[in-house]
Amino acid sequence: MAPMQPEGPQDASLEAQELRRLQVLAEAWRLLAPLERPEEVYRTVVETAKGATRAVSVLLFLHRPQEDVLELVAAAGLSQDKVGLRLPRGVGISWVVLERGEPLYLEDVTQEPRVIFLSGKTQPGVYLGVPLRDAKGRAFGVLSMDTAGGVGEILPEERFWIQALAEAAGLVLDRIEALERAKAEASRAQALLELSLALEAARDPLAMAKEALETLLRLTPYHAGALYLFQEGTVRPAVMAGRYPEGFPRLYQEHPIRFGEGLLGHPRLWEGPVYVEDYARFPKALEPYGESGLRSALLVPLKPEGRRYGVLALGSFWETVLYRPEDEKVLRLVARRLEEALERLSQLRTLNLTREAALKALAQVLEYRDLETKGHTERVAELSLRLGKAVEFPDLEGLRLGAYFHDLGKLALPDGILRKPKALSPEEWRQVKTHPEVGLNILKNLPFLPKTALNVVLYHHERWDGSGYPKGLKGEEIPLEARIFAVADVYDALLSERPYKRAWTLEEAQEELRAQAGKGLDPKLVAVFLDLVR
Repeated sequence: MAPMQPEGPQDASLEAQELRRLQVLAEAWRLLAPLERPEEVYRTVVETAKGATRAVSVLLFLHRPQEDVLELVAAAGLSQDKVGLRLPRGVGISWVVLERGEPLYLEDVTQEPRVIFLSGKTQPGVYLGVPLRDAKGRAFGVLSMDTAGGVGEILPEERFWIQALAEAAGLVLDRIEALERAKAEASRAQALLELSLALEAARDPLAMAKEALETLLRLTPYHAGALYLFQEGTVRPAVMAGRYPEGFPRLYQEHPIRFGEGLLGHPRLWEGPVYVEDYARFPKALEPYGESGLRSALLVPLKPEGRRYGVLALGSFWETVLYRPEDEKVLRLVARRLEEALERLSQLRTLNLTREAALKALAQVLEYRDLETKGHTERVAELSLRLGKAVEFPDLEGLRLGAYFHDLGKLALPDGILRKPKALSPEEWRQVKTHPEVGLNILKNLPFLPKTALNVVLYHHERWDGSGYPKGLKGEEIPLEARIFAVADVYDALLSERPYKRAWTLEEAQEELRAQAGKGLDPKLVAVFLDLVR
């Protein structure tokens, strides 16, 4: 076995450099790890590098993928006034460092044609640039220092030092960006949840669209949004949200957009989202809208139940909003939520129309059996709603439904009792008094009927003085909805011809209501009702 060779000067030097690199890395972590904002990291990195070396300038470039440029986000020394400079791909030596992903040391920058002198003068100097990497090892920026234009020095062995600083900076910036993405995603999820809940509760399509647009403007860089609908051959905004130039909404009246014109006539619009970076350069741009300052736009069609309903659009004025996949994703998601809400609303309207038809059919069934004179159910429902509104009753829909169903229990009574022109026998009268409870038993399991409607059915024959049926309730023991309906029902019954009575005149009916106030009917409601029908 060969004897171990003694450690030479070169090995000792390498160990010292590695130890120094680790020390620098630890120090860089100590400086950068507590920072929470990218700008703080940028500033700390360049100031630390400048303070620890004899470099004339220290520059920190980050790659902006959307524009594919390197942006100078921080600088110290001679070039500190150049922050904000943007270099297109291939312009500048920093692009070489980024694309190769390796450190680059130049002894004389004047010998490299790709070097850009920020001072505007070609001056000798040394350059050292190293890439910034994220946690996955991908280069996303360049940290460099140079001595051009001043007195300084950068030694080749200092490469490990700036590499350690760049390594720490890359990981810290990657961590901050990940946290910001997580926060943004959480905020986006919260906003979409709130939107979904709002759409669930809304019943007005335009209110739904406004809620959707306001959510989109919070989640994207755009500052204006609209829902466009197609009406009589033109495209018009039904809802507008955000910030528009003064007078812009008037353009739609002064220069109406017709099918096939402008951006809203884009041939691919109904296939999915359409993005335009600069409206003025769009082939079908309409001059008045271009002159208004309209710049970028992102549009998505709304097709609830597969039908062409409208277009949800986001826009910017005077400033360009670059395309971002996350903006399209959230626009698609919000549009789908809105479509689902519109579909639900359409289905609800269909159900309501079906229910209305069923109610009217039921009223006709009752009238065909001569239980009521023709139109009594609809008239008494209308009178009940008028009185309910006058006293600010909170559940007018329940009151209306109760009016339609109030005598449903009479369907269980034989024709001999219903159509008898003479006075009923005690046994026949006992059967008639069962109809409120029969009606309740028929209706109580219908999920769409509220308690208000059921109370009207059960208690509409109770009397203010306690002599009514089926429970013999008295005064305000009787639910308000039943008392409201009773006033309207008695009044219309007095005006109607029945098998056992003639139709009374308006004056006779109103006088009878006054007589019933405090006996069969709530006196306060009678007073309000008489004011309504005078």
